[in-house]
Amino acid sequence: MRPNEPPLLPGGLPIFGHALAFGKNPSKLFEAASKWSTDSQPISVSLLGHRVYIILKPQDRQAAWKEKAVNFDEVVEWGLKTIFGFTEDAVRKMHLDDSANMGSMYTSAHTFYRDNMAPGEKLNLMTTSFLHWMDKDIQDVTRQLEAAPGGEIKVNLADWVRLRLGIPSTNAFLGPEVFQLDPNMLDRMVKMDTDFLHLSSGLPKWIHKDAHDNVNKMIEAIANGYRRDSTALPFITGRMDQMAERDISWHDQAAATFTIWQALQANAIPTAFWMIYGLLYHPEDRRTLEEEIAPAFDKSNRVVNLDHLVKNSPFLSSTFWESMRYSAGSASVRKLTDDVVIGGRTLYKDAMMMLPARPPHFLPEVFGDDCNEWVADRFVRDGTVPGKKNPGIRAVVPFGGGYTMCPGRHFATNEIFSFVATIFRNFDITFCDPSQREVRPKTEWPTLTGLPPDGDVFVTIRLRK
Repeated sequence: MRPNEPPLLPGGLPIFGHALAFGKNPSKLFEAASKWSTDSQPISVSLLGHRVYIILKPQDRQAAWKEKAVNFDEVVEWGLKTIFGFTEDAVRKMHLDDSANMGSMYTSAHTFYRDNMAPGEKLNLMTTSFLHWMDKDIQDVTRQLEAAPGGEIKVNLADWVRLRLGIPSTNAFLGPEVFQLDPNMLDRMVKMDTDFLHLSSGLPKWIHKDAHDNVNKMIEAIANGYRRDSTALPFITGRMDQMAERDISWHDQAAATFTIWQALQANAIPTAFWMIYGLLYHPEDRRTLEEEIAPAFDKSNRVVNLDHLVKNSPFLSSTFWESMRYSAGSASVRKLTDDVVIGGRTLYKDAMMMLPARPPHFLPEVFGDDCNEWVADRFVRDGTVPGKKNPGIRAVVPFGGGYTMCPGRHFATNEIFSFVATIFRNFDITFCDPSQREVRPKTEWPTLTGLPPDGDVFVTIRLRK
């Protein structure tokens, strides 16, 4: 170990190090690291011979995001090629400049997406498009219920939420042709998440052919279904035009668009599920929410006052931040381009660094003694009752931080608030089995998304009277 380097977590195996433990249950590995670390200082793990630093303390995360020697571009380049099917040619050409002197597409990516998704006219356009497609989907479900025996359907809640949110968001961003070409896109996304360890292994693709074929099918759906004259959002076409100017193939342009689509679904769908499930499991909280959101809707139960939901619905907001906290499962990965000191430890150049989202979200001293439970009013309670803290929403870090903070966070807020409120305004949802056991986030695999439930939840859905 080099001077003052984060100490190596005990328990690693020869050659493999902690790789098997990470692949089996990364959350448990991060939890073990938190318990073993002195004062939650950075520690090291070994993944197949590579030393990786784990950042655990919230203030150390903030320091890492601000540190110039913490690089994201190389990680992006690796992920595009290893996980998302980019060709070597596209990876190389994205470093080239264009006629607008934008420079490398890696360097300019965050600024491009930030400017195109910031509050204002462009955000309003994508939100309006989403609300339009969501209303059409709600109408389809309404007709389905009116035609169903007894006026009800029984569904797996996670699958149903995935469709209800995933279809309108996809149609809004890419146009409806993609789903018409491949109606199984959202199921393929679930498979991609379960295949994440295989996709990210770096092994030859023929070893995990099924996993990579699944990703390619989603890319092909975008390549064949996307139309420039469709209702797709302008910034999607704009980014593809930047790639075309660099002579990047249509397939690789579709792969780039696929990364946007995957990010669009990654946290929004799990967050919406946990909001809906938590409110169903706690009926008294659901009644509080229904009273709060009522002024946002017209007589047809369509959202007509989004500002009321986003700015004047503190209980809805609390369930949103609580669900983001509760289902956090991913880890930000960065590469060090120089030696830095974080949390009193020296992190050395060329090493990798992980910032797992889950450990900081389950600290009793921050979130209270009930931090392992889903609590709807955590962010609106007064915090004066012993053990029941209100940490404020700044304690939750689902969108990353620093210059790489998720540029889509403003749309995600509009999307999820309007979706969850619309679901409860239009439908009466009950558990098929009143004794349904409580489900919790499934932590048993590395993930690119928020965590799914560890069991099935079946519900009966009727039109709300």
